[in-house]
Amino acid sequence: MAGMVPDPVDAGPADAPLPPDLPARLRAATRTLHAEAERSGLMAALLRGQVGRAAYCALLRNLHAIYAVLEPANDAALVDPALHRADALAQDLAHLHGPRWREQLALAAATQAYVERLQALVQGRSRALAAHAYVRYLGDLHGGQVLRGLVRRALGLDAPGAATAVDPAAPGTRFYDFGDAARVRALRAAFRQRLAALPLGADEQQAVVDEACWAFVQHRRIFEQLQPSA
Repeated sequence: MAGMVPDPVDAGPADAPLPPDLPARLRAATRTLHAEAERSGLMAALLRGQVGRAAYCALLRNLHAIYAVLEPANDAALVDPALHRADALAQDLAHLHGPRWREQLALAAATQAYVERLQALVQGRSRALAAHAYVRYLGDLHGGQVLRGLVRRALGLDAPGAATAVDPAAPGTRFYDFGDAARVRALRAAFRQRLAALPLGADEQQAVVDEACWAFVQHRRIFEQLQPSA
């Protein structure tokens, strides 16, 4: 059972390797699924710098719907409020689309399914919600920092002759603003430490890993459904 100290007889040799911590298990289990999601639909176009404003706003609208459910339910022991993205997404959408983005931008069917999944986990007080924090926030702290520059160039958000360095708090890309590079590194390290320290039993850890795999598959579906028709 979770939390019990194993009997020394059953503990194995003293030099036996420790089992991987939860962040390492998540990384190993989702590596392929993560790569597949990045190569799918609208995300693949975005990484090539080939996305228009309407498609990008559709992506932000769908992400906002996910964060709007996830963030009120975040475990304070895991998620620093500095990671929360819903407000920044709302600001970017108002800047890039206009004040009526909630009514005018639709959710993909895959996003609606994702939101329903989150709502069920919230209602059941499931520890598997940690999987969605892992998928979203570490993604924002890693790939999101690359996407910021790609988005600004693709949408023409930088004035001609502007400096190469992008202001992280610039209108339209506040979603990616966590502070300077040192702050981003610190947030990443702190999140991993908090994730590894969660008091989860073996079954709960496996549920988190399984849920993270589902989340990456569902992100791929969202990106595919948001890709504009040729």
